[in-house]
Amino acid sequence: MTVHTMSVSATKTKKVIEHLRQHGGQGKGWYHAHQDPRPLDEQTRASLTLPDGRPLPPSLHAWLAFDASWFGLMTDTPPRRLKLAPLKDLLRAQARAMTNSPHGQEVPAEESFSDEQMVQVWVGLLPHPAMAEALAVELPPSGSQQHFFVFHQAGPEGEYPIVGFASAFEFWVKYPDFGAYLSHYFGLSKPD
Repeated sequence: MTVHTMSVSATKTKKVIEHLRQHGGQGKGWYHAHQDPRPLDEQTRASLTLPDGRPLPPSLHAWLAFDASWFGLMTDTPPRRLKLAPLKDLLRAQARAMTNSPHGQEVPAEESFSDEQMVQVWVGLLPHPAMAEALAVELPPSGSQQHFFVFHQAGPEGEYPIVGFASAFEFWVKYPDFGAYLSHYFGLSKPD
């Protein structure tokens, strides 16, 4: 069984959960209204780890005790697991979506990037290029910004960063942890 200590991020997460409970288990995110939270059962939460055996960050563990449905973080069928993929694969899906987008100007083939070329460029723009091979989960976007919860290197409290992606060529650590993301997403704080 994994032991989860209370991190600063988990404390932020608990405050978000308290706020949502005070509002009848409902919350408004950037572009979504959420209601009827569905917690992940205690037995599944207790056994849930990252595929390499690392424990979940305390903030995510706390969130899953409140809801496992709003952000599409989990598989729907047993055994319930996080919907993880290497960040590079998630970026490849972003590249495909951009190159197959019906809007925008037509670019001659000799002047455009292939999906793989785009991913190679993006990997070089990540805050840490090694993040490309790390497992990640895509989180709800804010406007034109995408968010990736990247399980690369944990901070001292076992938390992992949320990487922001905007304007097709900007990557940065937007939130130091999941609790900061949740707090901003539900309007309780501004990003650091």
